[in-house]
Amino acid sequence: MRLTFLIFAVLLVCVSIFGQTDDVFIRDLQPKYHNPFLPRPPVDTGHSFTPMAPMTPYPEYLGFPTYIAGDTYYDLQHNSTMGRMIAVDHEGGVHVAWMDALDPFLTNRVVKYNYFHRDSIGSPTYPTGWICGGDGARVDNRDYAGYCNISVNDEHTVPTVVYHDHASGGENKTNAAFDGMYYTSFGTARCGFTTPAIGPEPYIIPGTTLDAVAIWPKIAQIDTTVFVVSTSSATEGIYNRNRLIYYRGFIDPEWGAYSEMAFEPPVEIEDDQIGITVDITAYKDISGNEIAMGYIRHDTVVANDTCYCTEEDYYTHILDAAAIMVRKSTDMGETWSEPDTITEPGVHTYSSYPESLYLGTYIDTLTGDTIDIIRPIYSRPIDLNMAYDSDGYLHIVWGALILSPYEGWENICEGTCSTGVYCQEVVYHWSEETGVIDKVVFDPIWRPIGCPAYVAISRMSFTNEPQIAIDNDDNIFVFWEQYGAEYWWGGPSDDIAGDGFENAEIYCAIFIPDSARWSDPLNVTNTYCPGCCVNCHSEIEVTLAERIDDYIHLFFEVDRVPGYGLFDTLWPLSNNNMVYLPIPKDSLLCLAYSTGVPESEGGISTPKAFRLGRNWPNPFNAATAFWFDVHTPGHYTIDVIDMTGRTVSKIAEHDLNTGRHIYFWEGYSDNGWFVPSGVYFLRARDDKGNSVSRKITLIK
Repeated sequence: MRLTFLIFAVLLVCVSIFGQTDDVFIRDLQPKYHNPFLPRPPVDTGHSFTPMAPMTPYPEYLGFPTYIAGDTYYDLQHNSTMGRMIAVDHEGGVHVAWMDALDPFLTNRVVKYNYFHRDSIGSPTYPTGWICGGDGARVDNRDYAGYCNISVNDEHTVPTVVYHDHASGGENKTNAAFDGMYYTSFGTARCGFTTPAIGPEPYIIPGTTLDAVAIWPKIAQIDTTVFVVSTSSATEGIYNRNRLIYYRGFIDPEWGAYSEMAFEPPVEIEDDQIGITVDITAYKDISGNEIAMGYIRHDTVVANDTCYCTEEDYYTHILDAAAIMVRKSTDMGETWSEPDTITEPGVHTYSSYPESLYLGTYIDTLTGDTIDIIRPIYSRPIDLNMAYDSDGYLHIVWGALILSPYEGWENICEGTCSTGVYCQEVVYHWSEETGVIDKVVFDPIWRPIGCPAYVAISRMSFTNEPQIAIDNDDNIFVFWEQYGAEYWWGGPSDDIAGDGFENAEIYCAIFIPDSARWSDPLNVTNTYCPGCCVNCHSEIEVTLAERIDDYIHLFFEVDRVPGYGLFDTLWPLSNNNMVYLPIPKDSLLCLAYSTGVPESEGGISTPKAFRLGRNWPNPFNAATAFWFDVHTPGHYTIDVIDMTGRTVSKIAEHDLNTGRHIYFWEGYSDNGWFVPSGVYFLRARDDKGNSVSRKITLIK
């Protein structure tokens, strides 16, 4: 009776937060063929997931409050890789930065910053929680600034913002600023920014007098040292062979006085970056530190291909052979490793395909046979985002266009520069610990017309710019900007603005360690707005704080007149809100656990091992849930033991079939007493003497 009540209570909690959940509809779109002759990293198809979920009934923004940091007329905050426009410090303070066009003609553009702390909400001074006012504080002090990223010095909770600007004389460059007011006021005031005494210098291309014009920066930070990577825009070709320039800067904090920041001379890391794709992240613990940069470059294995696309145009960026590269530093950015390739090398769109996509079946009208529909594909990375987990392992997510030529296309060289392809998109995830690439999500829409030519660079496909964050339990959260979301709902494709463009939604998927696959995609914003004109709800340019505490921290723009490009296609141009959305972490995990990690009967992949999943929640009060994966049928025992190894409660002892089995423990011993607070262990054993255990914490 007690167990039945607990199961009902757990489901009631999830339903009360999110509304009633629907059964998940899964379609088998897993690759059916792999070319054995092609070198490639391992792909864990057990973690691959193809969603076709019904319409989610959740309220807008999952029913959680949103907070407006400011506004802007500028739609396009970034080109391709986003980096981070939001950072959270160890005290729970939230720092955001964005590009603010102050007028609808985009003639006056600045970088803004705002600081939020939920403890300030409702106070006489800061009733909205925003410390820098209703539209933030200006960061830059030159002309026409934008394309910013932000990091935070955890030692003093002080933000650093990087961006590009230009002087009245026309010099375009990467620049930076930090909140010097915090130091000047002994930590009692914020929102006053100081630019470097020695700023990032222009990088002159070797053998020329040409400035590489590095103007799209990304930033990572360890204490008072900042690491900046920026992409060139010189006339060598903005979408072909961009240079990657690296800067290291140092802040000299002077409490109660004017503090300074200075940068070392720039260093070229790469001369063959494709597009504006670089990202950077840092990790620090008591054993040391590590910084990693990742970017996309042309695949050198096929560079001498007779059909290699050499056109210096937009489509070279999209369709040419590419690979994701990673470089690391373990000496605070002083030196960097040689690049490692984490995606499959030596594959080009017209040659041998690395895998194929199973699209279903059709009936041959002549023979009556059922024929599988197999389409050859090549997945082409287009943007990326990186984060470290709690053990210091690097994770990368990226969007990839799934390209597939029409029949005969692969036999003509001019096809390598053609846009006459079928395209779909997938979001991939790579773990340094396992070396495995797995699929987070497929875009449900296969587009036979191909990747459209009219889209801006960050609209190269329809599942855009994924962002990753990992909590201390190594739960992985991936968010992205999704167009055509109603296809997943099973509803009509009518979430279209008055100018004919789709309204974007923010989606996420969650991977819980030891689970067999990613959760179903979750519609986070759910702002269904068909036929809107000048008051739409299109959530774009989503960025995610790398740090997770009790909340997942999102920052994005609500486009009131959707369209692809720097600004709107209808007049008047919309002044769009920049929105901060904190989502309670346990609420998302609850939803993922209730719909994304079903029992074996719900369609989960066959477990690959005898595994005991982490319990949730942990620590817990009164009850906790966990799963147990059975690879080989047999007799199993699951119990709870204390620190001395004494059995406290025997949860299960019976024969189990292959699959996932979910259990609960309510904190009772076998004699019916509620056990005291403390550390216990879940233990699972088979009849051959194998066992596995996990530490759990009960708090009354």
